[in-house]
Amino acid sequence: MTTDRRSLILVAVLAAAAASAVDAPRSVPTSFAAEGGRILTTVDLAAAFPSDLRKQLSSGLTNVIALHVALLPEGGGEPAAIFGREIDVLYDVWEERWTATVKDPAAPQGRTLTFERWEELRAFLREARGIDLGPVAELGDGRWVAQTRLELNPVSKELLQRTREFIANPAAAGRGGPPSRSVLGAMASYLLRGADSGSDVHVYRSAPFTAREVRPR
Repeated sequence: MTTDRRSLILVAVLAAAAASAVDAPRSVPTSFAAEGGRILTTVDLAAAFPSDLRKQLSSGLTNVIALHVALLPEGGGEPAAIFGREIDVLYDVWEERWTATVKDPAAPQGRTLTFERWEELRAFLREARGIDLGPVAELGDGRWVAQTRLELNPVSKELLQRTREFIANPAAAGRGGPPSRSVLGAMASYLLRGADSGSDVHVYRSAPFTAREVRPR
């Protein structure tokens, strides 16, 4: 093999490695606790909400934040659970304060929070609490990860529609129980895909964990 050919192969390998590094989910602090037999998760989203985001969130227009968290086997495979949350943030230019309307399976009609200061709003957005990832019993003896996808003003209207349907009735296909595998698969196809062109997307992953590490509150 010629020196030039070896150089081209090396460049290609390095480029592929760099692309994989960019595409790989970033590891962020994620905690797990058990309450009522269910896994409640908190995800640190500080990297997605830098201080310079204030200008965009103070525009006087509604900014939409779509958050999805999936419980996945460490080695890959279908998710055991998916959580969806939508947060609509609006700055009132007359009252000089922010309102955040939070919709998730616990409050599908939305609950509204008011923030007088930017740092208060930012602190709220930087930590996603109360993420319900299903029964602790689902973990069994396996090793799992929580993968988070956060989008600011999603480009895909279909994503928002599916998210809102899932939030409004997460057990629709499960006859009153947990969502069926087909529902989870449909949601996972959005959660695990690459970023849409022009979108502000952040993908994170927790460290692997087991049922023994999910301590009761």
